[in-house]
Amino acid sequence: MIRKSSLALALALLAACSQPEAVGGPDGEATAVDADLAFDSGVASPTDASAAGDAAWLPRPDASTAPDVGAPPDAAQAGLDVGPGRPDAASVVVDAGATGIRDWARYPAIVQVDTSSDIWALGDVHADYDRLTALLAAAGVAPVPASPSAAQWSAGTAVLVCTGDLIDKWYQNLDVLSFMQALASSASAAGGRVVVTMGNHEAEFLADPYNTKAVDFVAELNAASISPADVASGKHPLGQYLRSLPIAARVNDWFFAHAGNTSGASLATLDANLRAGVDALGFGAPVLSDPDSILEYKLDTPAPWWEVQGGDPATTLAQDAAAVNAKHIVQGHQPGKVLFSDGTTRSKGTAYQKFGEIFLIDVGMSLGVDDSTGALLHIHRDAGSGKSSAQVVKATGATSTLWTE
Repeated sequence: MIRKSSLALALALLAACSQPEAVGGPDGEATAVDADLAFDSGVASPTDASAAGDAAWLPRPDASTAPDVGAPPDAAQAGLDVGPGRPDAASVVVDAGATGIRDWARYPAIVQVDTSSDIWALGDVHADYDRLTALLAAAGVAPVPASPSAAQWSAGTAVLVCTGDLIDKWYQNLDVLSFMQALASSASAAGGRVVVTMGNHEAEFLADPYNTKAVDFVAELNAASISPADVASGKHPLGQYLRSLPIAARVNDWFFAHAGNTSGASLATLDANLRAGVDALGFGAPVLSDPDSILEYKLDTPAPWWEVQGGDPATTLAQDAAAVNAKHIVQGHQPGKVLFSDGTTRSKGTAYQKFGEIFLIDVGMSLGVDDSTGALLHIHRDAGSGKSSAQVVKATGATSTLWTE
Protein backbone atom coordinates (compact mmCIF):
# COMPACT_ATOMS: atom_id res chain seq x y z
CA MET A 1 0.00 0.00 0.00
CA ILE A 2 1.29 3.49 -0.82
CA ARG A 3 2.08 5.58 2.23
CA LYS A 4 0.03 8.55 1.01
CA SER A 5 0.18 10.41 4.33
CA SER A 6 3.97 10.20 4.33
CA LEU A 7 4.14 11.27 0.68
CA ALA A 8 1.87 14.23 1.39
CA LEU A 9 4.06 15.27 4.31
CA ALA A 10 7.21 15.11 2.21
CA LEU A 11 5.62 17.17 -0.57
CA ALA A 12 4.27 19.73 1.88
CA LEU A 13 7.66 20.13 3.45
CA LEU A 14 9.22 20.53 0.02
CA ALA A 15 6.84 23.38 -0.75
CA ALA A 16 7.43 25.00 2.64
CA CYS A 17 11.17 25.48 2.20
CA SER A 18 11.72 28.90 0.68
CA GLN A 19 14.75 30.41 2.40
CA PRO A 20 17.66 31.01 -0.02
CA GLU A 21 20.96 29.22 0.32
CA ALA A 22 24.24 30.25 -1.29
CA VAL A 23 25.87 28.19 -3.97
CA GLY A 24 28.72 28.75 -6.35
CA GLY A 25 27.79 30.13 -9.73
CA PRO A 26 29.75 29.48 -12.91
CA ASP A 27 32.34 32.05 -11.87
CA GLY A 28 32.69 30.69 -8.36
CA GLU A 29 30.83 33.57 -6.70
CA ALA A 30 28.02 32.88 -4.30
CA THR A 31 24.51 33.24 -5.67
CA ALA A 32 21.17 32.86 -3.93
CA VAL A 33 18.94 29.92 -4.71
CA ASP A 34 15.61 28.75 -3.40
CA ALA A 35 16.10 25.91 -0.97
CA ASP A 36 13.10 24.00 -2.35
CA LEU A 37 14.69 23.92 -5.79
CA ALA A 38 18.39 23.39 -5.43
CA PHE A 39 21.26 23.18 -3.02
CA ASP A 40 24.71 23.15 -4.53
CA SER A 41 24.42 20.39 -7.08
CA GLY A 42 21.25 19.42 -6.24
CA VAL A 43 18.44 20.29 -4.10
CA ALA A 44 18.19 20.97 -0.44
CA SER A 45 16.30 18.49 1.63
CA PRO A 46 12.64 19.41 1.92
CA THR A 47 12.81 19.20 5.66
CA ASP A 48 14.57 19.03 8.94
CA ALA A 49 14.92 15.28 9.28
CA SER A 50 13.84 15.27 12.90
CA ALA A 51 10.55 16.90 11.93
CA ALA A 52 9.90 14.53 9.07
CA GLY A 53 9.45 11.47 11.22
CA ASP A 54 9.13 8.45 8.99
CA ALA A 55 8.07 10.40 5.91
CA ALA A 56 9.13 8.71 2.71
CA TRP A 57 8.27 8.89 -0.94
CA LEU A 58 7.19 5.36 -1.50
CA PRO A 59 7.45 1.84 -0.10
CA ARG A 60 10.14 -0.26 -1.66
CA PRO A 61 8.54 -3.23 -3.47
CA ASP A 62 10.50 -6.17 -4.71
CA ALA A 63 10.67 -6.98 -8.41
CA SER A 64 7.78 -9.41 -8.26
CA THR A 65 5.36 -6.77 -6.95
CA ALA A 66 6.48 -3.82 -9.07
CA PRO A 67 3.51 -2.36 -10.94
CA ASP A 68 3.18 -2.67 -14.68
CA VAL A 69 3.81 0.50 -16.65
CA GLY A 70 1.30 1.83 -19.12
CA ALA A 71 0.00 5.23 -20.06
CA PRO A 72 -0.28 7.44 -16.94
CA PRO A 73 -3.80 7.71 -15.50
CA ASP A 74 -3.77 11.49 -15.96
CA ALA A 75 -2.27 11.49 -19.45
CA ALA A 76 -5.32 13.04 -21.07
CA GLN A 77 -5.44 15.85 -18.55
CA ALA A 78 -1.72 16.45 -19.13
CA GLY A 79 -2.40 16.87 -22.84
CA LEU A 80 -0.56 13.74 -23.86
CA ASP A 81 -1.52 11.63 -26.82
CA VAL A 82 -2.24 8.27 -25.27
CA GLY A 83 -1.87 5.56 -27.86
CA PRO A 84 -1.81 1.80 -27.45
CA GLY A 85 0.99 1.41 -24.88
CA ARG A 86 2.67 4.77 -24.35
CA PRO A 87 2.23 8.39 -25.43
CA ASP A 88 3.69 9.38 -28.74
CA ALA A 89 7.27 10.52 -28.16
CA ALA A 90 6.77 13.77 -30.03
CA SER A 91 3.96 14.78 -27.72
CA VAL A 92 5.96 14.47 -24.51
CA VAL A 93 9.13 16.37 -25.33
CA VAL A 94 8.13 18.91 -22.75
CA ASP A 95 10.79 21.56 -23.20
CA ALA A 96 12.09 21.41 -26.76
CA GLY A 97 12.61 24.90 -28.11
CA ALA A 98 11.42 26.47 -24.86
CA THR A 99 12.98 29.53 -23.32
CA GLY A 100 13.66 30.11 -19.66
CA ILE A 101 14.22 26.40 -19.08
CA ARG A 102 16.69 27.09 -16.32
CA ASP A 103 18.24 30.01 -14.45
CA TRP A 104 21.90 29.26 -15.10
CA ALA A 105 23.12 31.82 -12.57
CA ARG A 106 21.28 30.01 -9.82
CA TYR A 107 21.80 26.51 -11.14
CA PRO A 108 25.11 26.49 -13.02
CA ALA A 109 25.87 23.97 -15.73
CA ILE A 110 29.20 23.24 -14.04
CA VAL A 111 29.50 23.51 -10.25
CA GLN A 112 32.94 24.58 -9.04
CA VAL A 113 34.19 23.86 -5.53
CA ASP A 114 37.55 24.40 -3.86
CA THR A 115 38.07 22.64 -0.56
CA SER A 116 40.78 21.44 1.79
CA SER A 117 38.57 18.54 2.86
CA ASP A 118 38.26 15.02 1.50
CA ILE A 119 36.22 14.20 -1.59
CA TRP A 120 33.95 11.19 -1.94
CA ALA A 121 32.72 10.06 -5.36
CA LEU A 122 29.71 7.84 -6.05
CA GLY A 123 28.80 6.28 -9.38
CA ASP A 124 25.45 5.19 -10.79
CA VAL A 125 22.90 4.34 -8.08
CA HIS A 126 20.06 3.32 -10.41
CA ALA A 127 17.27 3.39 -7.86
CA ASP A 128 18.77 0.99 -5.33
CA TYR A 129 18.15 2.72 -2.02
CA ASP A 130 19.11 -0.27 0.12
CA ARG A 131 22.54 -0.68 -1.44
CA LEU A 132 23.12 3.08 -1.54
CA THR A 133 22.49 3.57 2.15
CA ALA A 134 24.45 0.44 3.12
CA LEU A 135 27.44 1.67 1.10
CA LEU A 136 27.44 5.18 2.58
CA ALA A 137 27.07 3.73 6.06
CA ALA A 138 30.01 1.36 5.55
CA ALA A 139 32.16 4.30 4.46
CA GLY A 140 31.12 6.47 7.39
CA VAL A 141 29.52 9.08 5.12
CA ALA A 142 25.96 8.66 6.38
CA PRO A 143 24.31 6.06 8.63
CA VAL A 144 21.33 4.10 7.35
CA PRO A 145 18.38 6.35 8.25
CA ALA A 146 15.02 5.39 9.66
CA SER A 147 13.48 6.76 6.47
CA PRO A 148 14.86 8.35 3.29
CA SER A 149 13.96 11.89 4.30
CA ALA A 150 15.73 11.44 7.66
CA ALA A 151 19.19 11.11 6.10
CA GLN A 152 22.02 12.40 8.28
CA TRP A 153 25.47 13.39 7.05
CA SER A 154 28.42 12.12 9.10
CA ALA A 155 31.40 13.08 6.89
CA GLY A 156 32.07 16.53 8.38
CA THR A 157 33.29 19.11 5.87
CA ALA A 158 33.89 16.57 3.09
CA VAL A 159 32.37 16.85 -0.39
CA LEU A 160 30.38 13.99 -1.92
CA VAL A 161 29.93 13.98 -5.70
CA CYS A 162 27.52 11.60 -7.41
CA THR A 163 28.04 11.37 -11.17
CA GLY A 164 24.37 10.87 -12.01
CA ASP A 165 21.90 8.15 -12.90
CA LEU A 166 20.08 8.10 -9.60
CA ILE A 167 16.99 6.76 -11.35
CA ASP A 168 15.79 3.79 -13.43
CA LYS A 169 16.62 0.06 -13.56
CA TRP A 170 15.26 -0.70 -10.06
CA TYR A 171 12.26 0.01 -7.85
CA GLN A 172 13.43 2.50 -5.22
CA ASN A 173 13.65 5.65 -7.31
CA LEU A 174 11.67 7.95 -5.04
CA ASP A 175 13.43 6.78 -1.90
CA VAL A 176 16.81 7.46 -3.52
CA LEU A 177 15.77 10.95 -4.62
CA SER A 178 14.30 11.81 -1.21
CA PHE A 179 17.41 10.51 0.55
CA MET A 180 19.86 12.45 -1.63
CA GLN A 181 17.96 15.70 -1.11
CA ALA A 182 17.84 15.21 2.66
CA LEU A 183 21.53 14.26 2.72
CA ALA A 184 22.43 17.48 0.89
CA SER A 185 20.64 19.54 3.51
CA SER A 186 22.23 17.66 6.39
CA ALA A 187 25.70 17.98 4.82
CA SER A 188 25.24 21.73 4.44
CA ALA A 189 24.35 22.09 8.10
CA ALA A 190 27.54 20.22 9.02
CA GLY A 191 29.78 22.29 6.72
CA GLY A 192 29.96 19.60 4.05
CA ARG A 193 28.51 19.44 0.57
CA VAL A 194 26.64 17.02 -1.68
CA VAL A 195 26.88 17.52 -5.44
CA VAL A 196 24.72 15.37 -7.72
CA THR A 197 25.45 15.81 -11.41
CA MET A 198 23.00 14.85 -14.14
CA GLY A 199 23.22 11.43 -15.75
CA ASN A 200 21.90 10.40 -19.13
CA HIS A 201 18.90 8.75 -17.47
CA GLU A 202 17.85 12.01 -15.81
CA ALA A 203 18.33 13.98 -19.04
CA GLU A 204 16.44 11.41 -21.12
CA PHE A 205 13.55 11.39 -18.67
CA LEU A 206 13.34 15.19 -18.73
CA ALA A 207 13.35 15.18 -22.53
CA ASP A 208 10.75 12.37 -22.77
CA PRO A 209 9.26 11.06 -19.50
CA TYR A 210 7.91 8.01 -21.29
CA ASN A 211 11.15 6.87 -22.87
CA THR A 212 11.74 3.13 -22.63
CA LYS A 213 14.52 3.44 -20.05
CA ALA A 214 12.25 5.11 -17.51
CA VAL A 215 9.64 2.40 -17.01
CA ASP A 216 10.52 1.71 -13.36
CA PHE A 217 10.62 5.40 -12.46
CA VAL A 218 7.33 6.07 -14.27
CA ALA A 219 5.74 3.11 -12.50
CA GLU A 220 6.62 4.58 -9.11
CA LEU A 221 5.40 8.03 -10.07
CA ASN A 222 2.09 6.63 -11.32
CA ALA A 223 1.70 4.53 -8.18
CA ALA A 224 2.24 7.66 -6.09
CA SER A 225 -0.32 9.61 -8.21
CA ILE A 226 2.42 11.89 -9.54
CA SER A 227 2.25 12.81 -13.21
CA PRO A 228 5.51 11.92 -14.97
CA ALA A 229 4.87 14.77 -17.41
CA ASP A 230 4.51 17.22 -14.51
CA VAL A 231 7.82 16.01 -13.09
CA ALA A 232 9.62 16.25 -16.42
CA SER A 233 8.28 19.75 -17.10
CA GLY A 234 9.17 21.04 -13.63
CA LYS A 235 5.58 21.53 -12.51
CA HIS A 236 6.25 19.15 -9.63
CA PRO A 237 8.98 19.90 -7.02
CA LEU A 238 10.73 16.65 -7.86
CA GLY A 239 11.05 17.81 -11.45
CA GLN A 240 12.44 21.15 -10.29
CA TYR A 241 15.14 19.19 -8.51
CA LEU A 242 16.03 17.07 -11.54
CA ARG A 243 16.00 20.04 -13.92
CA SER A 244 18.39 21.99 -11.66
CA LEU A 245 21.11 19.34 -11.51
CA PRO A 246 24.48 20.49 -12.88
CA ILE A 247 25.92 18.66 -15.86
CA ALA A 248 29.42 18.49 -14.39
CA ALA A 249 31.46 19.54 -11.37
CA ARG A 250 35.03 20.60 -10.74
CA VAL A 251 36.20 19.99 -7.18
CA ASN A 252 39.80 21.12 -6.67
CA ASP A 253 41.69 19.49 -9.56
CA TRP A 254 39.13 16.72 -10.07
CA PHE A 255 36.50 17.00 -12.81
CA PHE A 256 33.31 14.93 -12.55
CA ALA A 257 30.85 14.20 -15.36
CA HIS A 258 28.60 11.24 -16.08
CA ALA A 259 30.26 10.01 -19.28
CA GLY A 260 33.42 12.09 -18.95
CA ASN A 261 33.89 13.20 -22.53
CA THR A 262 34.45 16.96 -22.85
CA SER A 263 35.92 16.70 -26.39
CA GLY A 264 38.83 18.77 -25.15
CA ALA A 265 36.73 21.91 -24.63
CA SER A 266 37.77 24.54 -22.11
CA LEU A 267 35.67 24.96 -18.98
CA ALA A 268 34.23 28.23 -20.29
CA THR A 269 33.43 26.78 -23.72
CA LEU A 270 31.87 23.65 -22.25
CA ASP A 271 29.75 25.72 -19.90
CA ALA A 272 28.57 27.98 -22.72
CA ASN A 273 27.80 25.04 -25.03
CA LEU A 274 25.79 23.25 -22.37
CA ARG A 275 23.73 26.32 -21.55
CA ALA A 276 23.11 27.22 -25.18
CA GLY A 277 22.14 23.68 -26.15
CA VAL A 278 19.65 23.19 -23.34
CA ASP A 279 18.17 26.66 -23.79
CA ALA A 280 17.61 26.00 -27.49
CA LEU A 281 16.42 22.39 -27.46
CA GLY A 282 15.76 21.33 -23.89
CA PHE A 283 17.23 18.34 -22.13
CA GLY A 284 17.12 16.31 -25.33
CA ALA A 285 19.63 18.68 -26.95
CA PRO A 286 22.50 17.03 -28.84
CA VAL A 287 25.00 18.51 -26.37
CA LEU A 288 23.50 16.05 -23.86
CA SER A 289 22.02 13.33 -26.05
CA ASP A 290 24.50 12.72 -28.89
CA PRO A 291 26.35 9.38 -28.62
CA ASP A 292 29.64 11.23 -28.13
CA SER A 293 28.27 13.69 -25.55
CA ILE A 294 29.32 14.30 -21.96
CA LEU A 295 26.36 12.21 -20.74
CA GLU A 296 26.14 9.45 -23.33
CA TYR A 297 29.58 8.37 -24.60
CA LYS A 298 30.09 4.62 -24.27
CA LEU A 299 33.65 3.48 -23.70
CA ASP A 300 33.25 0.47 -25.99
CA THR A 301 31.76 2.26 -29.02
CA PRO A 302 34.20 2.09 -30.62
CA ALA A 303 36.83 2.81 -27.95
CA PRO A 304 37.35 5.07 -24.92
CA TRP A 305 36.85 8.72 -25.87
CA TRP A 306 40.44 9.70 -25.08
CA GLU A 307 41.70 7.04 -27.48
CA VAL A 308 39.29 8.07 -30.25
CA GLN A 309 40.63 11.62 -30.10
CA GLY A 310 43.99 10.34 -31.33
CA GLY A 311 47.55 10.81 -30.10
CA ASP A 312 49.03 9.34 -26.96
CA PRO A 313 46.13 8.43 -24.62
CA ALA A 314 47.79 9.70 -21.45
CA THR A 315 48.70 12.99 -23.11
CA THR A 316 45.18 13.41 -24.49
CA LEU A 317 43.66 12.80 -21.06
CA ALA A 318 46.05 15.26 -19.45
CA GLN A 319 45.18 17.91 -22.04
CA ASP A 320 41.43 17.35 -21.69
CA ALA A 321 41.68 17.57 -17.90
CA ALA A 322 43.83 20.71 -18.04
CA ALA A 323 41.27 22.36 -20.33
CA VAL A 324 38.68 22.11 -17.54
CA ASN A 325 41.16 23.27 -14.88
CA ALA A 326 41.77 19.80 -13.53
CA LYS A 327 44.28 16.96 -13.45
CA HIS A 328 41.87 14.06 -13.09
CA ILE A 329 38.54 13.16 -14.72
CA VAL A 330 36.01 10.97 -12.89
CA GLN A 331 33.08 9.39 -14.70
CA GLY A 332 30.28 6.91 -14.14
CA HIS A 333 27.92 5.59 -16.84
CA GLN A 334 29.60 2.30 -17.67
CA PRO A 335 30.08 -0.59 -15.22
CA GLY A 336 31.11 -3.21 -17.77
CA LYS A 337 34.34 -4.56 -19.15
CA VAL A 338 36.48 -2.07 -21.07
CA LEU A 339 39.40 -2.91 -23.35
CA PHE A 340 42.18 -0.35 -23.86
CA SER A 341 44.53 0.10 -26.79
CA ASP A 342 47.55 -0.92 -24.70
CA GLY A 343 46.00 -4.34 -24.06
CA THR A 344 44.89 -3.72 -20.48
CA THR A 345 41.34 -4.36 -19.34
CA ARG A 346 38.94 -2.90 -16.83
CA SER A 347 36.84 -5.74 -15.39
CA LYS A 348 33.12 -5.19 -15.00
CA GLY A 349 31.84 -3.98 -11.66
CA THR A 350 35.17 -2.57 -10.47
CA ALA A 351 36.40 0.94 -9.78
CA TYR A 352 39.31 1.56 -12.12
CA GLN A 353 41.90 4.20 -12.94
CA LYS A 354 44.36 4.72 -15.76
CA PHE A 355 47.42 7.00 -15.73
CA GLY A 356 46.08 8.65 -12.58
CA GLU A 357 44.05 10.75 -15.01
CA ILE A 358 40.80 8.89 -15.67
CA PHE A 359 38.76 7.19 -12.93
CA LEU A 360 35.78 4.92 -13.70
CA ILE A 361 33.40 4.68 -10.75
CA ASP A 362 30.21 3.07 -12.06
CA VAL A 363 30.43 -0.38 -10.50
CA GLY A 364 26.92 -1.59 -11.36
CA MET A 365 25.79 -1.44 -7.74
CA SER A 366 22.03 -1.53 -8.34
CA LEU A 367 20.25 -4.86 -8.14
CA GLY A 368 18.92 -3.92 -11.55
CA VAL A 369 22.49 -4.30 -12.84
CA ASP A 370 24.08 -6.35 -10.05
CA ASP A 371 27.73 -6.21 -11.08
CA SER A 372 28.67 -5.40 -7.46
CA THR A 373 27.17 -4.23 -4.18
CA GLY A 374 28.78 -0.82 -4.54
CA ALA A 375 31.99 1.13 -4.04
CA LEU A 376 32.96 4.71 -3.27
CA LEU A 377 36.06 6.59 -4.37
CA HIS A 378 37.68 8.38 -1.42
CA ILE A 379 40.07 11.16 -2.44
CA HIS A 380 42.41 12.52 0.21
CA ARG A 381 45.07 15.19 -0.06
CA ASP A 382 47.81 15.13 2.56
CA ALA A 383 48.14 18.57 4.13
CA GLY A 384 51.89 18.20 4.68
CA SER A 385 53.05 16.90 1.32
CA GLY A 386 50.20 18.23 -0.77
CA LYS A 387 49.99 14.84 -2.49
CA SER A 388 46.70 13.13 -3.21
CA SER A 389 45.56 9.53 -3.10
CA ALA A 390 42.39 7.70 -4.05
CA GLN A 391 41.03 4.69 -2.22
CA VAL A 392 38.12 2.40 -2.98
CA VAL A 393 35.71 1.72 -0.12
CA LYS A 394 33.33 -1.19 -0.67
CA ALA A 395 29.97 -1.91 0.92
CA THR A 396 31.68 -4.44 3.17
CA GLY A 397 33.85 -1.67 4.59
CA ALA A 398 36.95 -3.10 2.89
CA THR A 399 39.32 -0.41 1.67
CA SER A 400 42.04 -0.60 -0.98
CA THR A 401 44.34 1.96 -2.57
CA LEU A 402 43.50 2.64 -6.21
CA TRP A 403 46.03 5.41 -6.91
CA THR A 404 48.64 7.55 -5.19
CA GLU A 405 50.33 10.66 -6.50
